[in-house]
Amino acid sequence: MIEGSAAKNEFAKNSSISIKDYKLDKNEKKLIKDNKAIILTEKEVQLLEVLLNKKKAVSKDDILNLVWQYSAESDTHTVETHIYRLRKKISEKFLDEEFIFNNKKGYYL
Repeated sequence: MIEGSAAKNEFAKNSSISIKDYKLDKNEKKLIKDNKAIILTEKEVQLLEVLLNKKKAVSKDDILNLVWQYSAESDTHTVETHIYRLRKKISEKFLDEEFIFNNKKGYYL
């Protein structure tokens, strides 16, 4: 029983990530702040994890490879579309326009 409890605690710890003033619950696919939450898609969770783990701007090509396993030669607006939708969700729910940034090198938190 103790092993099961320890495993649950470890699972819970690994599924909850702090991002700025937010908590990302990977199990429930939610971004939470001040008792408010938005539901995320699996790809949005993966995208946030990539941006958080890199700790610097991540290029569109790297995001395509890491999240979607697309090659750099792919002509797609997948990254831009997902970033736009995620920014919109965050802005509408949390009134936060400064969650995901971008510059010439890519996207970052």
